[in-house]
Amino acid sequence: MEDDARLALVPIDSTNWRRALMVRVADDQLRFVADHQPVALVSLAKSYVRPGGLEWTPFVITHNRDVIGLVTLAHPPQPTECELLHFVIDEDWQGRGLGRAAFSMIIETVRRMHPTLASIVVTVDPDNDVGVHLYTRLGFVSTGMERMGEPVLRLALLETSVNRDDTTT
Repeated sequence: MEDDARLALVPIDSTNWRRALMVRVADDQLRFVADHQPVALVSLAKSYVRPGGLEWTPFVITHNRDVIGLVTLAHPPQPTECELLHFVIDEDWQGRGLGRAAFSMIIETVRRMHPTLASIVVTVDPDNDVGVHLYTRLGFVSTGMERMGEPVLRLALLETSVNRDDTTT
């Protein structure tokens, strides 16, 4: 595995948007992450249009100074839960263990950005064996719901408090 200490999550902005557009996935993977390539174009459009009234924040994933992937965070203005969408590692960078390291970094970054979030959700195409394995390995569990034919998985970030019956005699 590559040295994941060199990974960073950087908002897409005027300094890196062109490099974000260079991130590509193999044709047979595209249906798992977006309807069109470049995937960054889809994320940038959603961050402008704001479907569902959500705040959409697209990020590049870098390894050293190389842009190796993308992810988009979507949530309501006062979030208790957020969704991670369009997660992709460029096809030239796949197979090096960077996907798992990058997604772990994304989870920790989301925790720092939004410390009161109760959970993170993702959807995953049931045919995406790599994605299903990655998310379940990181602790995501099925909610039993589907969105557009894809199972919704949730990662709890906050421990739920157990109601205790403190009776005294």
